[in-house]
Parts: sequence; C-alpha cells; structure tokens
Amino acid sequence: MSISRMQFLRGDVSGKKSPVRPPWALDESEFITQCDRCGQCIDVCPTHVVQAGRGGFPEMDFTRDECSFCGDCVDICKPQALRKVEGHSPWTLKAVLDTQACIAFMGVECRGCIDPCEPRAVRISFRPRGVGTPDIDSQACTGCGACVRVCPAQAISMQPLPA
Repeated sequence: MSISRMQFLRGDVSGKKSPVRPPWALDESEFITQCDRCGQCIDVCPTHVVQAGRGGFPEMDFTRDECSFCGDCVDICKPQALRKVEGHSPWTLKAVLDTQACIAFMGVECRGCIDPCEPRAVRISFRPRGVGTPDIDSQACTGCGACVRVCPAQAISMQPLPA
C-alpha cells in the first residue's frame, strides 16, 4: 500500500500526521512493508514509549516517557524494520517549542522542561524583570522526548528536522 493511500486512510491527506516510528526505523514505506506487527518492540521497551499505533504498527508516544536509545527494540526486530547503522543517528527528531502555547511566554514561571533534558538542550533565556523563557538548541537535542511528557501546556512536540 502506498504512503499516500495510508495517509488518506488515516484521514491525513496532508501527510503531516505521519506516525513517529521507533528509533532506527526504515523509511515509512519500507517500514510498513517489513514490519510484521509482532509487538515485540513494544513489549521490550523499558520506558514503554513504544506503543501500538494504527494497524498495530509501533509508534512512539512521548507523552508516556522518553526514549533511552537502548536499542532493545532493534535487537528484537526479526523482520529488520528497525536497523541500527553505526555512525547514523537513530532519527532526525528534535524537540520543537510552540511559544504560543508555552506558559512561560505568558508570564508564568515554569522550568519543567529543563531538568529532564540530559544533554542540556533546553535553556532558559532570562529577561530583565520578566519570567525566563525556554529555548531549545536543536544541535544539542538528541530527540529523546524527555521534555514532552513534563510540559504542563503540551507546548513541546517532537518533529523530524534535517539532521
């Protein structure tokens, strides 16, 4: 089944709602062809961020937790829909901040996204006599999604960006 047909059947004619697959997933069309929907990658995920999505295909749900890039999902994937290639990033996902939704930009003190960010990609920009606002350094961001679950305003999402 072609990607455009899959998107249509999902009600996504724009193609903007493509599911986020586990790390080291093949391109979407290859992934759909290779993945046998056995669910083993879901079962083995220590943080339970890999969940069954549409049609039983595994998807990432960063509202549950973060990806630790442990590689357990890749190791258990018999059809090799997930393939770890040395020297390649697990994906091009990066945290993206919606400043319109972020409560810090509305004058409410919030630093929830800073502490869980291990690579320190989320930083606070301080303003004189104002509330500090978060800024995400996409170069430092690993795409783990740790900042997504803790955001009280759901102002952070994971988006594929150029590597």
